[in-house]
Amino acid sequence: MRRRLFCWCVTLIGPVAACAPEPERAAHQPGVAARHTPVVSSAAAPRASVPSSTVGAAQAFEPPAELRLPATLRSGEQVPLLMILHGFGVSSRMLIAKAGLDQIADQKKFAYLAPQGMSDAEGRPFWNAGKSCCDLEHRGVDDVQRLAALLDESSENAAIDRQRLFVIGYSNGGFMAQRLACKAGDRIAGVISVAGAAPSGDEPCVQHSALSFLEIHGDADPVVHYGGGTVFDRSDVAPHPSALETAKYWARRLGCAGELQSVQNIDLEPFIPARETRVQRYDACRGAVELWTVEGGGHYVALQPPALDEMWTFLTAHPKGGR
Repeated sequence: MRRRLFCWCVTLIGPVAACAPEPERAAHQPGVAARHTPVVSSAAAPRASVPSSTVGAAQAFEPPAELRLPATLRSGEQVPLLMILHGFGVSSRMLIAKAGLDQIADQKKFAYLAPQGMSDAEGRPFWNAGKSCCDLEHRGVDDVQRLAALLDESSENAAIDRQRLFVIGYSNGGFMAQRLACKAGDRIAGVISVAGAAPSGDEPCVQHSALSFLEIHGDADPVVHYGGGTVFDRSDVAPHPSALETAKYWARRLGCAGELQSVQNIDLEPFIPARETRVQRYDACRGAVELWTVEGGGHYVALQPPALDEMWTFLTAHPKGGR
């Protein structure tokens, strides 16, 4: 049952287009990223409908980003904005389709902004999220500056509530979301990184205002290891910190008190029996810092209900300024 469920997920954020057992084998083979499946064409994944606008900064971004407002937006109404960042080798359209983002955005009433990274020589979109992931050809794209400018300009839309700007990133996108938070954290209210990791310790991170941060990670992840390591087990990239070290990284920056405390277990993933996800958090932060460990979870987690509902609940509980 688990293998059948995850055939589609692999094409979204993993290293190869196959069912779950294949990326787990491939992740341990040298140069696996070089054999990554080419990006699926736009014909294979329908473009998300855009009831209001794909304009301005989103159109100027290269490739153009999707900026979608809720279908039932009333005149003068302001809604949260969610920037969603795809994984390595994944088109943003595929991530939108797989997550059912249009339906969720209309139901929860938020706008989303879905940019896509530049492509490498093999046509695989990527984010330059630092030394660990995933500018494998060393192109040096300044994705921090590009995404910060896109977020700033998109938030000029009169329908966007600037106190509720959120970012969710998957895999390479999780790395990128955290690096972006270091640069634009004064504008961002909350960040969720799924199977990502914190920036390297020698990289500057200016974070003075309140921020809610959540790392979601499977403890059996073979691509971005829960206990730390290198992505795809490559020897030519810098090691990334563990999920626990990632939570500690943000706890230090947000002035949290004490140690990480276990709170409860929740049922995040329907393909794993019982309440498999351990929720831990720090106290007295400028915002919030939490770590959700999917026990028995691999690289492909938090892509379907009820995970998406739980993630949105976490974000909306922590708007900028606490209102």
